[in-house]
Amino acid sequence: MPTENFSSPQPSPLQGRGKGEGCVPVAVVIIAKNEEKRIEECIRSVAWAREVVVIDDESQDRTSELCRQLGAKVFKRAMDIEGRQRNFGFEQATQPWILSLDADERVTPELAKEIGEALSRHSQDESVVGFAIPILTYIGERQVRGAGYYPARKARMFRKGRFRYEEARVHPRALYEGKIVELNGDILHYSCNNLGEFINKFNRETTLEAEKWLLDKRKVTLANALRKTADRFLKNYFLKKGWKDGVMGLVMSSFHGLYQFFSYAKYWEMKQSRVVFIDRDGVINVDPIDDYVKSWEEFRFHEGVLEGLKRLTTAGYQIILISNQAGVGDNVYPEKDLWDIHHKMLGAFQEKGIQVHASYFCLHGKKAGCKCRKPQTGLFLEASKNGLKFDRSRTYFVGDKVTDIEAGKNFGLRTILVRMGHGQKDEPMCKGALAPDAIVNNFQEAVERVLCA
Repeated sequence: MPTENFSSPQPSPLQGRGKGEGCVPVAVVIIAKNEEKRIEECIRSVAWAREVVVIDDESQDRTSELCRQLGAKVFKRAMDIEGRQRNFGFEQATQPWILSLDADERVTPELAKEIGEALSRHSQDESVVGFAIPILTYIGERQVRGAGYYPARKARMFRKGRFRYEEARVHPRALYEGKIVELNGDILHYSCNNLGEFINKFNRETTLEAEKWLLDKRKVTLANALRKTADRFLKNYFLKKGWKDGVMGLVMSSFHGLYQFFSYAKYWEMKQSRVVFIDRDGVINVDPIDDYVKSWEEFRFHEGVLEGLKRLTTAGYQIILISNQAGVGDNVYPEKDLWDIHHKMLGAFQEKGIQVHASYFCLHGKKAGCKCRKPQTGLFLEASKNGLKFDRSRTYFVGDKVTDIEAGKNFGLRTILVRMGHGQKDEPMCKGALAPDAIVNNFQEAVERVLCA
């Protein structure tokens, strides 16, 4: 079989895509969110590629518009798990080879040329599944080369269908079978404008790392975390020559070690936190079948609910209410009536010494197709983004509908179905993948289950 030759001509800085698409059979897949200031340079650096696919995490700026103007295919998808987001992007690609990039990365002309040459040599060799590419990181205008940051090759280009990422929220592992060939041209990674931004990113990633440990049910000890903290600092500062970069090398080597320590600290905090998610209508109060609670006069607490909520408060649980309120979006009752009911309910709680940490409502109609209406997980994600720390694998969601159980499972929570509200009607549907961790007769039994977990 003859060998094909793929050249990678570099476009001028003003050249767009579309009419003059590249000739190299590579789909560049980029994940982005609110990247209107950086996405154009990223796409122009890969004008030699035959296809550019952008997975837009519901940007609120001109990211999608700019990408389409530059000839990229744009797919909107809310980020849930990094590995899943990248795999989704790979599925949209139509070329035999995929190059995975972030919006803050650029392909150098040297790498573009090398990719064309590498594909000419290796495309027919099915044992070669991908290519590892050096990543040159910048903080502001400063290159970070020591402390293990460079060349730090990563498998970024691979055959479609032969490579995927672990579905993890942070630092997903590459999963493949076959040979990876090393390249020498760089991907430039403009990570942060300054160390302040780097610290903010470090803070987010150590939170996600702690959550990953919990979801994987890892048993991480303080002694092990301290050992890894020291080991990683020493390895990056001395063996990987962080000292050559002066103060920056010392700082980055320290962050390598402290990543373990702060991830452990957050992991420990999450394991200590006690959180319970509870549906409102049908669990807290009587939910009229095929109707809505439209006023405080129609609102009635289920028997034993106030006593159960008081027990959870006394035990130190943060109580989070999660509720679909389609009656607002479907114009059955005005939003002001919902808040009137809610504030009077909270007043009744306060009189009994019950503390509700937060409440989250989906106000969209039943057919809105939103990301927050259960069984979607938008309300849970919003609660997490607002600083709530907890171990999902040890946290319960108590509901009375099959959609409550599905939502809880989608978010990685334990679930309890109560035979109140819609519970008895929906119980036959709660089987197989939708089987809850427990089915109980009333709210008091659900509280007992939570407290004994």
